[in-house]
Amino acid sequence: MDMVWVKSKVTIPRTVPNAIERKKLFTILANNRMKKLTIIQAPAGYGKTTLLCHWLRHIDESVAWFTIDRNDNEPRRFFKYLIHTLSVSTLNDLEQKLSNLLDEIPSLETIVDTLLNDLDTYKEKIHIVFDNFQVIQHPQIHQIFIRLIEYLPANVRIYITTRTNLELPLANWRVKGWMLEVGIGQLCFDLEELQYLYFNSFSNDEKVGALKPLLKITEGWVAGIQLIKISTGNVDNLNIKEILLKAGPYIHEFFIQEILSSLPSSIQDFLIRTSILNHLEPDVCITITNKIDSLATLVDLNQKGLFIECIQIHPPVYRYHTLFKYALQAELKRQYSYEMINSIYCEAATNLCDRGDYVAAIELALNGELYELAHEWIQKYLVEIFAEGHTLSFGQWIQILRNVQYSVDINMLVLYITTLFSMHEIEKAYEIIEELLFKQDASKWMDGFKFIAVSKIFEIINAYVTYMKDGDLEKAKVGLQTQVNVRKEKSSLYHISLKYNQFEPRILRTIAGSKGKFLPIEKIDALIHVLCESEIKDRNITGVTYGLLAEVLYEVNDLARASKELETALQYGLRFQDPGLFIPMYLLKARICLTRKQFEEAHLLLIKAMKETDKPYWIGVLHIMKAQAYLFEGNISYAQQEFFRVTDFINYRIASKNPFYLLVQGRILYAKNQIEEALQIAIRLKEGAIQEKQVVTFIEAGLLEATCHFELEKEESALTVLHDTLEQGALYGYCRTFLEEKYVLPLLHKYWRIRRHNKRHKFNSVPSAYVNKLLQKNYLMDEFLDSLTSREKDVLQLLAEGASNYEIAQQLQLTEGTIRVYLTEIYGKIGVKSRMKAILWAKQWLGY
Repeated sequence: MDMVWVKSKVTIPRTVPNAIERKKLFTILANNRMKKLTIIQAPAGYGKTTLLCHWLRHIDESVAWFTIDRNDNEPRRFFKYLIHTLSVSTLNDLEQKLSNLLDEIPSLETIVDTLLNDLDTYKEKIHIVFDNFQVIQHPQIHQIFIRLIEYLPANVRIYITTRTNLELPLANWRVKGWMLEVGIGQLCFDLEELQYLYFNSFSNDEKVGALKPLLKITEGWVAGIQLIKISTGNVDNLNIKEILLKAGPYIHEFFIQEILSSLPSSIQDFLIRTSILNHLEPDVCITITNKIDSLATLVDLNQKGLFIECIQIHPPVYRYHTLFKYALQAELKRQYSYEMINSIYCEAATNLCDRGDYVAAIELALNGELYELAHEWIQKYLVEIFAEGHTLSFGQWIQILRNVQYSVDINMLVLYITTLFSMHEIEKAYEIIEELLFKQDASKWMDGFKFIAVSKIFEIINAYVTYMKDGDLEKAKVGLQTQVNVRKEKSSLYHISLKYNQFEPRILRTIAGSKGKFLPIEKIDALIHVLCESEIKDRNITGVTYGLLAEVLYEVNDLARASKELETALQYGLRFQDPGLFIPMYLLKARICLTRKQFEEAHLLLIKAMKETDKPYWIGVLHIMKAQAYLFEGNISYAQQEFFRVTDFINYRIASKNPFYLLVQGRILYAKNQIEEALQIAIRLKEGAIQEKQVVTFIEAGLLEATCHFELEKEESALTVLHDTLEQGALYGYCRTFLEEKYVLPLLHKYWRIRRHNKRHKFNSVPSAYVNKLLQKNYLMDEFLDSLTSREKDVLQLLAEGASNYEIAQQLQLTEGTIRVYLTEIYGKIGVKSRMKAILWAKQWLGY
């Protein structure tokens, strides 16, 4: 019977219009054109076929394309299609010649040898593609293919796309250097390609940070990225949960049709049940699937390319691709009853807890709505949770329990208050304090032995916060100095090291710093004295208070004492392994170095700090500070490079709400002369600071906003904003925050002159002494003058006298090009962006 040739099986497939050309992959293919065989292996949807289509059209050489389906898993049919595609593309008389041989039923080896000879006579380059080779299981076809590779003529290249491992002598071919392998790692989209897909450019757009969560959840899987783009469009304002909600049906449908439906029911059941696990360990898989061969199943799934990877060899641990896991969990809810799902979660969580992984067990129990079990385990492992740094997780767990109205133990509620304070969830914290005070009135829980440790913690927190609000030391002593009337070793909760800051780069911004409304130094000194006289002198809260004192001393410009006190706070932070304390101290130490123009020392300190923590968030904060340090140096390019690294450590959605991140972003934009963009960030920052009642951020954002208005020649707006900022600064004695903003100096001088001549009475609410203090030469002018070289001072003086670049060059016996370089350096150092403003600055401040 004659075969019917399907033309599309032997034709290069059509590709999506405007598809991204994978230039990096083209380079890999181009650099390996002498290899006999190229194997492109990855699960469905990674762009294997598309890559080859683009590449082979790109090189413009003869191509024989064979798209394989399950019907081709028969030796003679397979060989006939191979001959047919070669005949269609290159060797026109090959089909008639070899078809006669096939009809005579010789050995297939004879036909392969004949084909090899014919290929050898064709002097031009031939590229032969076997697309979807994973469907070929027949041993005889494998033998045919091996012989074809072994004796392949020098003018022929063979390409294979496959989803699975191949039963071919790859190890031998690898050693001989015959083979190029392209896998998931190379096929995954990177951030640059994702940026081009969404924004049609490879520029360093600030929007790129919004794509990092998308890249994380898709893990670069091309089909997943396309499905999400189709279903969501713009991802700028979407978090991962919202992305999954919109794209979920598309992703689920893809995996069901392409993967799950073709598998045996026992494997489907294994995949669906184990989808509740973040890490696939054989013992846990056995528990919830009753498959004693779970390890063999995981290995087999990995070999078949079913969106699973081995993340640890000894002992073996696997994980599903994030989107595959999500689709499987959707199928779990569709196929199984609520009771059955709860049972699966319970078995898995109990197994994990029995093996000592209480964190994974608690999270799995909460995911499975096993609230009583989760509460029991949180209570049991309370000390370990805090000792091992799972504070944020603890806060999330308690919030889940409270959201479902589960009655949470008092010990856990008190510790939850400290977590809420550290996360700035002030209203929630006060709500629980009121709740516990009500319970005290009703049941006197603080008077009993059971809660004696946490009742002491509760008193300390109340006393500390109260003191920071009103400064009443006598009232604070009651809570801070009362002794625990029980042997402390009997209460393990008393020894928990609490963390009071989870994400702020300054202690001033935390509850300890009253959100920037800091107490006078003598009151903080008095508090430290009380703490050091109490039994909590060696607790973390004392270290936090030393850190607060150091930051306040820096702010009022007492750098010598600030340096001394920060070292004490730093030791507390390192002893308790509390990055919420030692990172702000490293940042403060770096700020002091920058103030003294010790730029290299500042960078070395920040690098050292990165080695002290493995927490990505805090490493990201240190990179923000490094970007700011480069700005202080005047190196905008390095500052921008460092800034773009931040979202490698901090999720963009979180970073884009972080005041420190936004402030440095605004400063970079200002330095790049993108004033309008910087202004918008400053306004947004200040609005957030007003809402959160954050004084530090209000001042920082106000200074950036004022300088932006001034640069845009909106002098009235600039002076008004500066006045509002000075009002807040004067109220609490801020100094260094103003001095760090060199671009505000010309505006501040103009404000001072208006005040001095009493022309604007509405500005009189800011004490003159405060403005004078900010403008004292030993604060500002010495810094500017010291930063100018003697030659730069000469150039600046001639500039102020009205000389042109040519005249300055003649006077100083330099070239005009050199003068332009000098002027650029001078503008950067004195914080101006134009010749006219530099002249005005020199006349106002230097009397030229």
